[in-house]
Amino acid sequence: MNQPTPQETASNKGHDLAEKLRHGTQFLGHPSAVGTLSFMNLCNGFAYGGMNAVLIYFLYKPAPEGLGFTQAEASQLISLYSTAALLCGLVGSYMADRVLGPRRALRFGRITTCLAYVVLALPFLGVVGYAANQILLCVSAMITGRSVETLAGKMYDKQDKRRDGAFSMLYIINNVGGVAPLITGTIALATGYYPAFALCAVFAVLGAAFYLLTEKKFFGPIGDQPDDPVAPAKRTSFTVKMIAGIVVVVALIGILLGAKIVSIGSFATTISTCAIFIPIVYLAYILMSKKTTRPEAKRLSAIIPLYVCNVFAMWVWTQSTSILATYADTTVDRNLFGMTITPAAFQTWSAILAVAFGIIVTALWTRLGDHQPTVVTKMGFGTMLWGAGPLFMAIPFMLYPTGVKVSPMWLLVFYVFIMLGEAITSPSGYSAASLVAPLAFSTQMMTVWSISQSTGAALNAISVNFYHEGSEAVYFAAIGGITILVGLIVLLFTKKLGKVITAQVDTDRNA
Repeated sequence: MNQPTPQETASNKGHDLAEKLRHGTQFLGHPSAVGTLSFMNLCNGFAYGGMNAVLIYFLYKPAPEGLGFTQAEASQLISLYSTAALLCGLVGSYMADRVLGPRRALRFGRITTCLAYVVLALPFLGVVGYAANQILLCVSAMITGRSVETLAGKMYDKQDKRRDGAFSMLYIINNVGGVAPLITGTIALATGYYPAFALCAVFAVLGAAFYLLTEKKFFGPIGDQPDDPVAPAKRTSFTVKMIAGIVVVVALIGILLGAKIVSIGSFATTISTCAIFIPIVYLAYILMSKKTTRPEAKRLSAIIPLYVCNVFAMWVWTQSTSILATYADTTVDRNLFGMTITPAAFQTWSAILAVAFGIIVTALWTRLGDHQPTVVTKMGFGTMLWGAGPLFMAIPFMLYPTGVKVSPMWLLVFYVFIMLGEAITSPSGYSAASLVAPLAFSTQMMTVWSISQSTGAALNAISVNFYHEGSEAVYFAAIGGITILVGLIVLLFTKKLGKVITAQVDTDRNA
């Protein structure tokens, strides 16, 4: 009888360890690695949510309190970053699948993220600190991609029914960090924006440190190597070419904006227009790639309608971080029980709803078990709830003239609609994407799913040009009506799409 080679012995031990880790139940019935990812999501959610909640105000408040941009420029910069970061995630997921593997990608990316928050918190850097923060966050996205979601998916066999629950858990815990807007908003009002950004940096460091300390023990060999590796002989030249290309693009953008050859507005609109098509083209590339088997391609094609749902959900969400964020600051009566609340508190309300609805929805799906709605039904119905939010917000614009302070209840109810929609669609979407991802594109597919949001953010950057005094009600009614229609169409094809998405293919055994 032939004795196994040392390489085969090591491979078998790695496989046995991976299976043992996948079947672990140490973290609320899930593998310990999911606990690590959850804590990192908590810290990242606090850092990003805390920064994002006050960033638009920091941008348009006059110096030295803020940076002195106009409100229009601030909204465009927020949309521009949202689009750029998601597109940069494509590069990161490509690097994870081909060079780094999701584990190392997450390691290097989180360290870069920590640096991004630190430079934003340094008062003497001003605009330079803001620019460095945005660039470093984009670089982090170009390293990491969607490695968190990829690793979460890899911790389960394809047939493991805990998969949906894991993504729901990540969603809930990420939103627990959403209490940050209330905290950072209060700090910003009391002491200024820089201390608020410093707190965000602390949480970013905590999340990265916990991952670094537990990575080897909790993940073992899982996600340590890329799924579609570049040949070792070509790896160095491949990486150098990628970095050189990125540096050239960043330098060119810096020159165009710095020399005012291109304005912020025109640049944001151009990038946003491109962002509508880039994720669509990339999805088509994955579908037609020789690395994607025909059964994989058939299963993947069924997720396209759900992809469209995600686009319109993000279109609605970006209203809350741009136009409605300004609305909260300038038009909503923020006096509550004799105290003036920060406009960022509305985003804390959204986080509270996300956690509450996430727990309720997860418990409901668990109770229903095999009788729960299909992922297609969840996406269709959830998208209709997303559309109900802006449709509702058309009402106060019809009822109250410009300049009249309105009740905060309008925004509070708006968030009830969209956060219930998100609690249904967000975990279901990522779970579905991990199921249909071709083996060679495991991380890239998670990013393609995520950057469907960049198309939505791009739609917002374009549609905001049609938002002006007197058009507010029509603007929000149109966004809400179109989004509801998209969700309804998806519901009509529930059975057909569901059968294709859940089909088994040969490559599943290697995932």
